[in-house]
Amino acid sequence: MSHDPALARDLFLAHVVGHRDGPIPLTYAMVAGATALYASFDALRLRWKEPRFEAGRVRRPLPPLLTRTADHPLARRTLRLLGLALAVLTVGVLTTGYGGTELGLGTFFVVFWVGLVPASLLFGPFWRLLNPLRTAHELLCLVLRIDPERGLRPLPDRLGHWPAAAGLLAFAWLELASPDRDSALPVLLWLWVYAAVQLTAAAVYGARWFERGDAFEAYSNLIAALSPLGRAPDGRLALRNPFDGLAAVRPTPGLTATVSVMLATTAFDSLSNLGWWKRLVQDLPTSPARTAGLLSAALLVALLMWLSGRAARLLARDGTWDTPLMAPSLVPIAVGYVIAHYASVFLLESQRLVDVFLVSGPHGSLHDGGVQATSYAVPSAVVMSLVQVTAVVTGHVLGVIAAHDSAVGALPEDRSVLPQIPLFTAMVGLTLGGLALLYSS
Repeated sequence: MSHDPALARDLFLAHVVGHRDGPIPLTYAMVAGATALYASFDALRLRWKEPRFEAGRVRRPLPPLLTRTADHPLARRTLRLLGLALAVLTVGVLTTGYGGTELGLGTFFVVFWVGLVPASLLFGPFWRLLNPLRTAHELLCLVLRIDPERGLRPLPDRLGHWPAAAGLLAFAWLELASPDRDSALPVLLWLWVYAAVQLTAAAVYGARWFERGDAFEAYSNLIAALSPLGRAPDGRLALRNPFDGLAAVRPTPGLTATVSVMLATTAFDSLSNLGWWKRLVQDLPTSPARTAGLLSAALLVALLMWLSGRAARLLARDGTWDTPLMAPSLVPIAVGYVIAHYASVFLLESQRLVDVFLVSGPHGSLHDGGVQATSYAVPSAVVMSLVQVTAVVTGHVLGVIAAHDSAVGALPEDRSVLPQIPLFTAMVGLTLGGLALLYSS
């Protein structure tokens, strides 16, 4: 592990460790990635003739004491209060500038946003337990004398994940394309507007709204589908095959759009740091140019998914395996992208947050453009290079497995392989594109 403050600063600004001088040449990484995907697909084609993953199936129930402890009202209230306290702390840091502007932005965009991924993978859909908006919603309904669960009217099924897709896109715009995106004021304004919209919708439609209407909870829930921690049919906590959790993700309106935004956000973050992109937009207004780039990235991924689904329908000669059924298989790919692109800066920001609040205070940390007395432990470029390439390739291999299991469960055996080829081709393209962006960052 390196303790060089200058290196830590570089990692914070770059978001990822650059690979141009890394131990794995780009060509080797691309060949290895494409080969791993093809070998996986070929083995599945030959040996995997029927679905093996089942929603709700668990491998080993955990001791009942763990379930009783996790479900105890006191534990639930404690987690809600913790979530509310963390939200107040984040808003307070952004408002007061404590520890420098970068601390507040890093807390929100890195520790919270990126941290949702490992936390959801380890603990399942944990954000619904901490979500401060749920706490505020309960208090609001108490004042307005509204049933917090039912609201004023039923939540239309046709909304599906569309509100989450819109919320994730709005968050991505705030982080990557908004004017003055390096200052705290736009973030604060966005948070207050977002909270107002969410609380209004939840008051109308009840607490069920947050599952798919709150972008952060929906994002956490989708990633948590890959968690080895789940619930048995009787409600007990249990260990499960993560693919069984992914099989429980049902196609809903807007699910493809949500996953497309998840992929496009990370891809555009890397793309916008490339030299050719900067030269392309250097004479254009920054925010409109970046907004157009972000929307184009999201539309490109969605179009790729739509074309894959359309081609699959033609090859299968029916519509039993279409884009909505393919969408969950992109969740492992999105997770791999996030780990690859943000693991280093997440490690740095987590240490900085602990240092500021528990060790040296706001003046012994990295802030306002300068590195002070404190050094942070960050992985070497060699370690991060291996982690990042492995994350991208593994995410795609897991996506191929999930897509194949979904296809053989929906299609007749004699027509289950050919319709997968368009999506498999798209995944190979995403692998090569993801590695190229990773190496160019």
